[in-house]
Amino acid sequence: MTTGGRWQCTSCETPLVGDFCHACGQRRIQGRLSVGEFFADVVRRVFRFDQAFAVTFWRMVRHPGRLADDYFVGRRAGILDPLQYFISSIFVQLVIAALTRALAPMVGRLSALAWLGQLGGVVAVKILLIFWMATIWRLLFRAKRANLAESYVFATYVFGTTSLLWAMLPLIDLLVPAPLGANVLVVSAVTLGIEVLYASYAIANFAKIPWFASFARVVVVMVVGYGLLTIVVGPGSMVSLLLPPMPPG
Repeated sequence: MTTGGRWQCTSCETPLVGDFCHACGQRRIQGRLSVGEFFADVVRRVFRFDQAFAVTFWRMVRHPGRLADDYFVGRRAGILDPLQYFISSIFVQLVIAALTRALAPMVGRLSALAWLGQLGGVVAVKILLIFWMATIWRLLFRAKRANLAESYVFATYVFGTTSLLWAMLPLIDLLVPAPLGANVLVVSAVTLGIEVLYASYAIANFAKIPWFASFARVVVVMVVGYGLLTIVVGPGSMVSLLLPPMPPG
């Protein structure tokens, strides 16, 4: 709203000098809400498919340790917060899964559908799994460089990036000559390999430890973490948690 020709915050009436109120953080509101603005706001706040999303992914691929350091010290402009990044990565998986279901029959490559099991699941369960693995890591290896909260942040970034790397697999299967997903052992080995190798690389980059030491620790944490969960919930439920079915196409 305006008073005396000056824009004021609609929440606290503080004079605005930009698009956001420096006092309460409210975004500048002009006129009535339109359908286009509503969906643009959803995309911006929830899914964030913009430059910040691309930059966050690229930095997690190139220098995950540097991105985490920037987040911890407050240099967060231009990147997504970890939870928003993770939720956006899950939504990307769902979009690619829908695209794969549509294209696979058209190009005669049903093997691409075999990768979709890794792309399913409930977001809340996946987030709880992140906290579980980060806690196991903290208990087994008392890192001096990061506290428990910082470990949760970094683990969320890592799992979000792993989700995006997984999402590329069905698209690759659609493009290459060989039906990569035709063998369930190949699907399991590739998805597990991406998870272990990327986590090892990211942790080595962040913790400043040798890659082989990071790899060994990742393997230990996964064996212990998944093993304890299997004991608690049972093998059948564990398979459902790790490889939940996608919604029917």
